[in-house]
Amino acid sequence: GFSPKSAGLAEKAGYTNAKAYIDGLPAWKKKKLPVVVLNTWLKKNLDEHHVIVDVRNQVKQRLPGAVNFTVAKLQAMGKDFKSRKLKSLNKNLPGLGDKKAPIIVYADSTFSKEALREYKELLSWGYKNVTILDGGLTEWKQKGFPLLNTPPESRIVYVKKLVPGEVASEEFENLVNTNKALVLDVRTPKEYAGGYIKTALHVPLDDLETNLAKIPKDREILIHCVAGARAQIAYNLLKGKGFEKARFLNATIEIDKQGKYTIL
Repeated sequence: GFSPKSAGLAEKAGYTNAKAYIDGLPAWKKKKLPVVVLNTWLKKNLDEHHVIVDVRNQVKQRLPGAVNFTVAKLQAMGKDFKSRKLKSLNKNLPGLGDKKAPIIVYADSTFSKEALREYKELLSWGYKNVTILDGGLTEWKQKGFPLLNTPPESRIVYVKKLVPGEVASEEFENLVNTNKALVLDVRTPKEYAGGYIKTALHVPLDDLETNLAKIPKDREILIHCVAGARAQIAYNLLKGKGFEKARFLNATIEIDKQGKYTIL
């Protein structure tokens, strides 16, 4: 969550619906209530940046790019995860460790039992952006949208789509490990005390505007928080103040007391 000051910075940066989004959709998802995505939107986004999951037991026709994970298969995986006492971090679809990846599940209709069960199962594994295809395959067919008569894809192919100003996890690690960039940690003092990257400059987001003089404009700057939201706000603030070399990490990062970090 955001402090009132951070929420104000979010609004300054153009996130006018910050409160509605932060309090609304996540709370809705927490209750595992279904979130649907329009088929007209998905038709334009049939690409490697979206994971499409066909949940039906028999697949004769399918959406382009779709992989097939039936409810039975998924729930069996879920039971296995539970028996091994895995954390959400390790409860993954094969090849999909990014918990923020947009996943669209579909069956024959919007609220078929299979689609709803699959949706809830994936949410329980910690995936943040799961949706159900509005109208399912039935409406997709009726609209004459692209369909394939071939078996589903054998594996998930997913490439994260970077938003403006975002640095890829691999590049972040490379630049930090070779000390070619200044790390700006905008977490709270309490979060920072739990462990921090040793070369980082710590300026909490709430104090950023009054501490701009501490940040060099001629260096590459990589901003991080815990999960990316505050880092993006900090990026927008710095960008507006002329820090052209600033970028931010839009991912969850865990840092231990020794300064060792893991990007999830």
